[in-house]
Amino acid sequence: MNITLSVETYKGVDGSSLSSTRCDQIVQVYEMLELFGSKSLTYIDIQEEAQKRKLFGETNAKSAIRTFFPLLKKIGFVNYDNEFDANRCFTELGTQFVLACRALHNVSEDTPNRDEIISHLVNIKQNAQKQGLVLMYLNADYKRHNMWIALKLLKELPVLNWNEFLYALHCIENDITIEEAIEDIKQNKKEIDEIEFVNEKDEKLPNTCYSYLRSFLEEAGLIQKVNSNESKLINSSDKIFTGRFY
Repeated sequence: MNITLSVETYKGVDGSSLSSTRCDQIVQVYEMLELFGSKSLTYIDIQEEAQKRKLFGETNAKSAIRTFFPLLKKIGFVNYDNEFDANRCFTELGTQFVLACRALHNVSEDTPNRDEIISHLVNIKQNAQKQGLVLMYLNADYKRHNMWIALKLLKELPVLNWNEFLYALHCIENDITIEEAIEDIKQNKKEIDEIEFVNEKDEKLPNTCYSYLRSFLEEAGLIQKVNSNESKLINSSDKIFTGRFY
């Protein structure tokens, strides 16, 4: 069985997560901006300066920054509206995240108490991402982001097959509530997990409809992978879920 999803429904997922590669790039941008001090810059200036310096080596810096900076803005890590002082682009929360990423990168095999230090830094990094999610949720511009649908499903279902996420998007597209979608998923899980979702050209939807979102939640320490198609919450009583997203 095929179900068609409109691009307006499934496109609401950011094209980036905060992988280790992305974290390294974020640190590099942060350090570049610190060198500029209080110099007035724009978002375009950041891209052009990074490209001019070949900040990411052979990777196109302009393209990379356009990919991950909007996500950083959504979670309150950066502000880049209009002109701004270079060294004030990253917020306090964003700086906290950057410093944890940089410290993690600098941990070596010879670092004393290595495992304990890594655990502590990962915890700081993940807490920053969780705080960023809350900021994003409280921003009216992102109230309809697909992130909240995923979190609702993960909270309500023991294990989420990501096909069920696409099915929930389909339900919402057809004016069916998320609560009704969840009940349908519980009763018809096997059938829903076998649906093939396609775009308006009848092409199978790529997993990028949810893979970046899934990776972000994994990196934030909120979910763990069960297999290539399924995820589950690590701790359903995590304080981030108290009164949030529901």
